[in-house]
Amino acid sequence: MENDATNRPPEEAAPAPTDPGPDAGAGAVAVAVDVAGTVPPAAGAGSGPVPPVSGSAAVPGQAPVAPRQRRREVGPLPYALVVPSVLLLVGLLGYPLYVLVRTSFQLLDLRQLVRRQTVWTGLDNYATVLSDSEFWAVAVRTLVFAAICVGLTIGIGTLVALLMRRVGKGMRLLVAAGLLLAWATPPVSAATVFRWVFDEQYGVVNWAVTRLTPLDWSQHSWFADRYSAFAVIILCVVWQAVPFVALTLYAALTTVPDEVLEAARIDGCGPWRAFRHVTAPMLKPVFLILTSLSVIWDLKVFTQVYVITRGGPDRQTVLINLYTYTQGFGVSRFGVASAAAVIMVALTLLVTVWYVRVMVRVGEEDL
Repeated sequence: MENDATNRPPEEAAPAPTDPGPDAGAGAVAVAVDVAGTVPPAAGAGSGPVPPVSGSAAVPGQAPVAPRQRRREVGPLPYALVVPSVLLLVGLLGYPLYVLVRTSFQLLDLRQLVRRQTVWTGLDNYATVLSDSEFWAVAVRTLVFAAICVGLTIGIGTLVALLMRRVGKGMRLLVAAGLLLAWATPPVSAATVFRWVFDEQYGVVNWAVTRLTPLDWSQHSWFADRYSAFAVIILCVVWQAVPFVALTLYAALTTVPDEVLEAARIDGCGPWRAFRHVTAPMLKPVFLILTSLSVIWDLKVFTQVYVITRGGPDRQTVLINLYTYTQGFGVSRFGVASAAAVIMVALTLLVTVWYVRVMVRVGEEDL
């Protein structure tokens, strides 16, 4: 049996192609792109593969091509807005820092001040400071003091922030008000209050211990031993530093979605595991920023030490800022004091550089 097409006349063997028009051609191309993910080849073009169109469905058997993310460009306006504050900082901090560095290269004692003499000594002041055994003891003591204060501040601040997250609105407002009052207290006033609270004759702590326990601490001196004296200083510093950390972390905790915590509880995570594996990683940038700021602040503690112990007993609570103050205003060795201050500024600058890098990295992640 022959095919029906062969029995037809030549003009009826196949239907004549009709002109679909420009609109139909565009629709066919759109359908082909949307379904197959490729652009159909034009008439007369080669039969090679055509790369898939970006943003369309992938060709079966071929890895999908992810769209390239364009980084948001930043114009000159943000930098122009920062210029006034930068100029103000240079004027307020740049010139004093220049005078400090210049003085560190001079022999500037009381005699030179009276005679208005300028005696350049080069690096002698730095050699004097770095060869002083007391300076190294004070530097190590300052680093240990800062580490303890930062650890306690971050730890207690985190616990207070979690507590504020769980209590009711009224109690939360009461806790926040108490934190703000502690934070707003001037350091001199806070140190004076702590000095009176732990006084050996009229202190509230000794009175409470004597009344509530069988111990007789009516004449106990908290400042006769360096460890107990440091405990009072650390308590005062942490008491004023916790409010900032607690309020900042509480604000960060409010950004954690409740759905994420609910999913963690459904998966069997307890409170500690949920905080460790869910909440803490999400708040890592905030923890880094708070830690770096706390390190900078605790390395510069001066007021609490000066008011509470003045470096005693036997200069066992002297930190690097009090050491610099004593060298300058105590024995009038302003050149040596300036050299010690420059070393302290360099140490703080290292922490500041790390802090700025953390801030820039967090900003890039937000973009």
